Amino acid sequence: MHTRIALLLAGLLLGAAIFSAQTHPETKQSSTATCGLERSDLQDELKDLAVYTQRMQSRIVMIRNSAGVVENPQLRNALQVDADMWQDELDHLKLRMTRLQAAVDRCEAREKINGTTK
Repeated sequence: MHTRIALLLAGLLLGAAIFSAQTHPETKQSSTATCGLERSDLQDELKDLAVYTQRMQSRIVMIRNSAGVVENPQLRNALQVDADMWQDELDHLKLRMTRLQAAVDRCEAREKINGTTK
């Protein structure tokens, strides 16, 4: 029984690591997220991050649901810690999305100002 639980936990952690390595989109540094980059690039990155964060949120819910039915308290706690870790990563990505959206908004405002003054 303990072997099964250990294998399940190891599998979940390995799966989470593989998922993160394979699906984490490349992001540009926020310091370069200015109008120097094309606005469409920033918008594409925002779309990619939105899809990625939705998938992550679904998987976090799955981990939490799995933790709810596990009887072993050590495994249940490990699953909760794993879900909390991924939630922290998700919150960080959502903050990044907010910053990128602000950069897109600034670019649009600059384009409007430059378009009306010329």
